[in-house]
Amino acid sequence: MMATAARRLLVRRGPTRRLGTAPPPPPAGAALRLFGYSICPFCHFVRSAARYTKTTIALTEVNPLTKAEIKFSETHRKVPIAVFDDGSIVVESAAIVDELLRRSPPSEDFASESARTWAAWATHELAPMVYPNLTKTYGECRRALSYADGAFGPMDALLIKHVGALGMSLAHGKIKRKYGIEDERAALFEKLATWEARIGDRPFRGGDAPDLADVAVHGVLGAVAGLPARDDVVEAHPKIGAWLERVEAALGGERVVVR
Repeated sequence: MMATAARRLLVRRGPTRRLGTAPPPPPAGAALRLFGYSICPFCHFVRSAARYTKTTIALTEVNPLTKAEIKFSETHRKVPIAVFDDGSIVVESAAIVDELLRRSPPSEDFASESARTWAAWATHELAPMVYPNLTKTYGECRRALSYADGAFGPMDALLIKHVGALGMSLAHGKIKRKYGIEDERAALFEKLATWEARIGDRPFRGGDAPDLADVAVHGVLGAVAGLPARDDVVEAHPKIGAWLERVEAALGGERVVVR
């Protein structure tokens, strides 16, 4: 896409970004529009945080092949991207969550230094385990991308499920090598054992109520909901399964005005 130097200028204000091309704003009633993928653990972290803050959001599914929905973002081509109702554009899950918490300040305990440390663990240590566990086989890649049937037109959905699945399958080994993974399920379970120990005998890592770390891990695991990896997690770690149910109940339903 051709663009003038002026259009490529990016004006930054704190954690927000304003881009030269105007993005579609959130619809009436929504505090932000979130651009992401249904199987993106970082996007699900934002969605879990929005549930915690009772923030109404609009979800815009991004075509992973064309990324046409985020053509307004010329310098940042990764999801999640959030467009808030004041026009602010915030990129990266941690920054988007911080903005949500700034607008709806939680208790001091919720975002304690310890909670932030473990939330960072969720995005830096646990989240990288998601992709290789979604892409073990070409068939599992297709199943992971089956959400495209409800998100895009028939032709786009067909291409995403076939071409996208092929690309994911081919990248599987590369991602495993990058993170030194031999057995993707074993690597995921090892991380979950660490989290299980961190919860201990408490209902949540945060104690009697979820903290930012609980929300972050819940979000990351939301990326595998309804897929074989999630079933294997619950079977191998029933304590994690019970914890997930408690977090689900504590967060309440997602407030979405349009998908």
